[in-house]
Amino acid sequence: MENGKVLSLYMILPDMIRPGHRMQVDDFDCDPSGVVGSRDYENTVDFTMVLVSKKSYDIIEEAELVLGEGVLMEDIFVDVDLYHLKAGSIIEIGDTIFEVRGPCEDYRYLYAFAPELPELLENNAVLSSHL
Repeated sequence: MENGKVLSLYMILPDMIRPGHRMQVDDFDCDPSGVVGSRDYENTVDFTMVLVSKKSYDIIEEAELVLGEGVLMEDIFVDVDLYHLKAGSIIEIGDTIFEVRGPCEDYRYLYAFAPELPELLENNAVLSSHL
């Protein structure tokens, strides 16, 4: 078992002016319906949370791209390497247990930041999971 640290938490607040704007928050509660208080809470049939490893941002930095944390649409940003996890793996964060669904496969929005970014991160350290 590997231990790590949560570095940042992000959520989409319902009263934000810009659609989809994500804010870093100090903490949040979540349940099978999503992140409590977020814009999408209870609006999705199958809530998925995105976990991103610091290693993903290290890969971006090594490619000499400049992107701030939170750009990968993570809900939870951690310092532990997630690359080795497979679908069905279990992650415990605080009192919450997550089951890994697998690598996040929707990178289309990243083309706006850098055309090479989706290929750079494909199948690497960005995981979708659910409660």
